[in-house]
Amino acid sequence: MTDDFLKATVLHYRAAYTETMLRKAVRLFVWRGVVCRRGWLGLLAMAALGVSLANGWKEDPSWVSAIEIAAISLTPLLYLFVWRAHLVKTVGKFRSMTRPAADFVLRDADVTITSEFGSTTLRWSRFVDMWETPEFFMLFLERDQFMTLPAATMPEDIRTFLRSRLAMIK
Repeated sequence: MTDDFLKATVLHYRAAYTETMLRKAVRLFVWRGVVCRRGWLGLLAMAALGVSLANGWKEDPSWVSAIEIAAISLTPLLYLFVWRAHLVKTVGKFRSMTRPAADFVLRDADVTITSEFGSTTLRWSRFVDMWETPEFFMLFLERDQFMTLPAATMPEDIRTFLRSRLAMIK
């Protein structure tokens, strides 16, 4: 055995989930991941309507005005739909757990997550992004798929390790 093998990082963390924390994670995802990232869609729709109004509403064919009004109306509805879908999925999974907790084993190459739903091991290279708040970490497998890791009782060595993974992802 080599010294590098003996020095491999293995950290264990038992995370307890709360509904409030998960609701905050979904809100953050919708705001930062959808509204801020795709907010230009709403601005574009409003700009088109503004240009139309500046040029004279009555001069536009009615179907153009209908499309502009629909775009402006549907943009907030799209954000609401995304929020609701993620909230139902996340909180629904939480509510179906008899014990809302998961065990995390963090290693240099991967992370293993075990809960009453089962166990999975994911290589760090699978993650595309990671967000940190004082209450939780959000680990993204895709731009719209994340898992939440509670941080309220997280030891500092695990926070440091996750931040080092964050630096590797970005």
